[in-house]
Amino acid sequence: MAIQIFQPKLDNTRRIIVISDILGNYEALTRLLAKVHYTHEDYLILLGNLVERGPESLRTLRYIMELSRSRRVFAVTGDMDILSREIFRADRNHELLQYVLRNQSIVRDMCAECGIRLTPEVNMHSIKLELREVFAAELEFLQCMPHVIETPKFVFAHAQILPGELEEMEPRDVYRADAFLNKGFSFDRYVVVGHWPTLRYPEYKRCANPIINKARKIICVDGGMTMLRDGQLNALVIPNCESEDFTIASVDNFPKKRALNSQNAGMERHLIQEPDNRVKILKVSGDMCYCRQEKTELNFWIPKVFLTQTPQGCYTEDYTDYQLKVTFGDEVSVVLETSRGTLVKRDGVTGWYYGMLE
Repeated sequence: MAIQIFQPKLDNTRRIIVISDILGNYEALTRLLAKVHYTHEDYLILLGNLVERGPESLRTLRYIMELSRSRRVFAVTGDMDILSREIFRADRNHELLQYVLRNQSIVRDMCAECGIRLTPEVNMHSIKLELREVFAAELEFLQCMPHVIETPKFVFAHAQILPGELEEMEPRDVYRADAFLNKGFSFDRYVVVGHWPTLRYPEYKRCANPIINKARKIICVDGGMTMLRDGQLNALVIPNCESEDFTIASVDNFPKKRALNSQNAGMERHLIQEPDNRVKILKVSGDMCYCRQEKTELNFWIPKVFLTQTPQGCYTEDYTDYQLKVTFGDEVSVVLETSRGTLVKRDGVTGWYYGMLE
């Protein structure tokens, strides 16, 4: 199957707002659009993963469909969006049911709207037939999204583009590639992607903001909302299709508090991320565990809620011990309050704060 490339003719006096990996976060999407003062004059480009995993996939999809009827909205296919195609399959009924029982999903939202109670014993084949009929418009919208949006100065895709191979690429290679920025590619026009959270790129500091690499002409937008505990939803604002004067905006779902004390940034900082996230618990103290990362043999205090015991060992979510620079009066997003400090975000950067908050 060849990839589908959409080549819109853009008015170079209008802004382009790019958002990636909404994942059913309707409320965050509407707040972000309000924050960038989105109007009917703007182009809105969505880099896939409109649905799945978040709390309101069906509502989010319908909102995007409504916008697309009266505004300039273009969306590409993400690897999560194609899960809706399972509704059209005659097989894999058990696999789809198991997925929907475990995860927030647009299929679960559809079933809830139809009054279908999902249990391990339901007939998924019959449910698929009903969903195809009731949600024909929504499913068609997801089916018809192209894989790539191409303009003279920009290429927009969910996960990656290979230099000089755009038209030869397979769809799965466009929407299912990890860590695109680490592959060493450079381009002669900007390639804008989502899929891989920017939180997972920094070597030492966790930052969820978009990454703009002007030398290599690559922009990564996905802030990791829903997929990572400290994620956010990002927007890249392009003043017009000829401009490189990019700005960014973001929203998250965390409570906001003000710092009552200042603290300097820590001199040492370490990250634990997959695949090097296996740890050994050395001591438990309330809501925290003193752990040793097996690969580095470094020790960390890690919140107990970050840890998962498996038959193969103990693993932690992505973790940082970075002490964030905070000034009195700063507003921070509170990710997690613990007995040994508060994990917060400021300006997209995650770190620990040890002062008082109000």
